Amino acid sequence: MTPEEIVADLNGKNRDALYAHNDYQHLTHEQVLALMDAAAMQGFKLGSNVALSMVKGALLVQLTRSVGAQKDRSGA
Repeated sequence: MTPEEIVADLNGKNRDALYAHNDYQHLTHEQVLALMDAAAMQGFKLGSNVALSMVKGALLVQLTRSVGAQKDRSGA
């Protein structure tokens, strides 16, 4: 996902969370802050998941190259 797609996705989810409250126009400051915290956590989790996927992909490429190099040396 591009940064723009990530922001658009989070924005949609955040709006859904906000408008899920029947009285969203009358939220207290604490409720708004709680929603902001939840939105921040969603962004953090998404970023962490993307980073983990990138590391896993890099390790898979490295392992594949290593196994391929070993096969080339063994003549298989």
